Amino acid sequence: MRLPQVLCILTLVAGLSCSASAWAEEEEVPLPRHMTTEERARWTPPLSVPLRAPPPGPVRAIAEYEPNAGILMRWTATSSLLPLQTEMITKVTTVDSRAKVFLVVASSAQQASATTALSNAGADLARVQFVIAASDSIWMRDYGPRYVVDEAGQLAIIDHTYNRPRPNDNLIPTALSNAWNQPRYEIGLLHGGGNYHLFDDRAAFLTNLIFDPSEGNPSLSLADVQARYLDYQGNLVEVTAALPQALDATRHIDMWMLPASRDSVIISEYSPSLLGGVPAQVTNDMATTLTDRGYTVFRTPGFQCSGAHCTYANAVILNDLVLTCRFTPASNPNQYAAQNAQAVSVFQQAFPGRTIDTVDCTNIIALAGAIHCIVMHVPEAGTVVLFRDGFED
Repeated sequence: MRLPQVLCILTLVAGLSCSASAWAEEEEVPLPRHMTTEERARWTPPLSVPLRAPPPGPVRAIAEYEPNAGILMRWTATSSLLPLQTEMITKVTTVDSRAKVFLVVASSAQQASATTALSNAGADLARVQFVIAASDSIWMRDYGPRYVVDEAGQLAIIDHTYNRPRPNDNLIPTALSNAWNQPRYEIGLLHGGGNYHLFDDRAAFLTNLIFDPSEGNPSLSLADVQARYLDYQGNLVEVTAALPQALDATRHIDMWMLPASRDSVIISEYSPSLLGGVPAQVTNDMATTLTDRGYTVFRTPGFQCSGAHCTYANAVILNDLVLTCRFTPASNPNQYAAQNAQAVSVFQQAFPGRTIDTVDCTNIIALAGAIHCIVMHVPEAGTVVLFRDGFED
């Protein structure tokens, strides 16, 4: 069996050796997707964030349903999350025909333990490439590199400032840019990457969290934000309402919406009695807007579960494979069996010809995120193109 690849990038960002470990490798309690009480108490939004010149030519951000080389993840051996990670990585490396997992680990020792866990789970280690780098949390979607393609079909990284006091996480795009020799452009936004979804025709959406006084950019106008996304990612961005924090602590759009193709989308559906009907209003309004524009809109259940926000739209599309959540509480494993089955049925309709599978998200959802939140797509260089079917203009 071929050994997994490993790339050490500590020396590129911190002057450390691959054997060094200056940060905690195994969190006893993993950081949630939202800020902890302690983080919130010491968080002061930066007065300014890095802004560098945009890419010199036209670019386009890549939709998740387009061809991908793999997904970028961050390993944690926290006992509550280990089963999810091993299940997910095993399915990615054995069900999809070609995708890799680029897996950030804290040290060579953690790489060894991850290798053992993944091998025992049946993952194809030949399709796991380890990256040794410092990080703070598992939420790769929120701090990882956003990829665009240029006229030559080359990939570049668009980087934002992570809206959490987690400095190692914030450095991951810089580290990967250096290690993989990919140009990096700083978009000048305080942001979490999960609050953004796009289609390959340049349409893109995020919630009004982008203007939040603490976690966003209150000094920018809508026109400012739209100009940034157009210049740096080639997107025509629209801003929509967020779900209330009483349901979704992140207020990210990826907790309730998933583009499935150029003309189809999955949107969560909520009971009109939940929280005064606000979640239903937000999502129904978006469903109506996109239906009126010609999209086929599929609906999957969204609901509160033991104080968390259970959603199936927080899913991962990866070439031949589509992974969504299932929820199986230990106290009653069949409590959400009907919702789990409904979601799989909807995904089968939305993704004909692809394999639909599930990952147990019962534990991670209590941390205010699910499987889409812990990955960042790495597009397949040379197969994605700048202009698609007449969208040059």
